[in-house]
Amino acid sequence: MHQPIRDNLEEYLKGSTRQVPQEFHEHLEMCEDCATELRLYQGQAEMLRLLQPGGDLDPRAGFYARVMDRIEQEGRSSIWSALLQPNFGRRLAMASAVLVVLMGTYFVTTERSEPEVASTDVVFTGAPSPVADQNSLHQQRQRDAVLVNLAAYHE
Repeated sequence: MHQPIRDNLEEYLKGSTRQVPQEFHEHLEMCEDCATELRLYQGQAEMLRLLQPGGDLDPRAGFYARVMDRIEQEGRSSIWSALLQPNFGRRLAMASAVLVVLMGTYFVTTERSEPEVASTDVVFTGAPSPVADQNSLHQQRQRDAVLVNLAAYHE
């Protein structure tokens, strides 16, 4: 769109043809691109005029007073009032029950039983039994083998 059309477009679309200079009309007669674009703008302006409300948009008398009364009546709600709502209360109860079941299942499946005694021949009489001596000797040999392996390790 050329400059003479841009400068006077708003006045032309409002319908005030007296304020539009003669140069505007002359340019429209010579330039088909500007005339086509102006027709599109006129169609859009007409559609926007149809969307304008016809009457007064002010609220009815007493609207603000009713709103303020309602705000005062409702007051501030506490966090505990959310628990009293039926949907939220049911969901919270179901989530709690699922959590209890899952935690119970976890604790039952991971509970360790007491270690069993390897030999029932061990008697605590103050003197070491031969079985206990053999176990401690075996454990000592395993420790020594691990130390030798660590000391002899090469990359």
